[in-house]
Amino acid sequence: MKIWYEHPFGRLDKYDIQLVKVYAEVEPEEEELALAQGFIDLDDKWQQMRSTRINIAEYVKTAPTFKQRKGVTTEKWKGSFAQKHLNLLEPIYDRYIEHNDFNSRFPFNSYTLKDSEVVWCYYYEDQLCAWSIWSKYGKSIDNWQFAWDYAQPSLHLGRFSLYNEIHQAHEKNYKWFYLGGGYDSSCKWKADIPGFEWWTGKEWSKDTGEFLMHINADCFVEDLEDLDNVYRSIYGLHKPN
Repeated sequence: MKIWYEHPFGRLDKYDIQLVKVYAEVEPEEEELALAQGFIDLDDKWQQMRSTRINIAEYVKTAPTFKQRKGVTTEKWKGSFAQKHLNLLEPIYDRYIEHNDFNSRFPFNSYTLKDSEVVWCYYYEDQLCAWSIWSKYGKSIDNWQFAWDYAQPSLHLGRFSLYNEIHQAHEKNYKWFYLGGGYDSSCKWKADIPGFEWWTGKEWSKDTGEFLMHINADCFVEDLEDLDNVYRSIYGLHKPN
């Protein structure tokens, strides 16, 4: 695994701030190790992030039962089949982005789904209304995209899909269920999931209070002065001993 860096921005005169992006070139046999060291697969490269994951065994042992709502059915597609039916996935993604006020484009404009990937489809009264995607790496699942049209909020398909898919992964003896990066207010909910862990940059932590402190800091920063204040107050938590 070759690690490399980008240095797009920095200040030294008034602020001691450097923006450094960390990437890796990962061989197929190294992919699960890369996930376990806080890297996320971006297709053409892997990027170091404040990654999040769920301990599947702990979740199954401690999470309360979430019953499937009446009228909801599920179906599992292979990646290659889903690739041929992107026209069914994209409208749901667009409504998901609009509902959450996110700024993101449809990921499959530049990414081709592979047969090793799984797309879970959720229907309400036989109408496709949500979907979720897995990539599989050894004993780990990377659940890297979910989308829901929110036409029936009472279905709580975000909670149900997570419950359903983690239990499905457990039945197949997977150990870790990765949930992407942990930044900004949209990721606060992850800290409430049984078995939650987050990557500090050095190790995996179960300290949800510290995770939420970082999330609050993300939301606080509006300019370089804010960033400098946050850096000075938080960085010391992870200085080497």
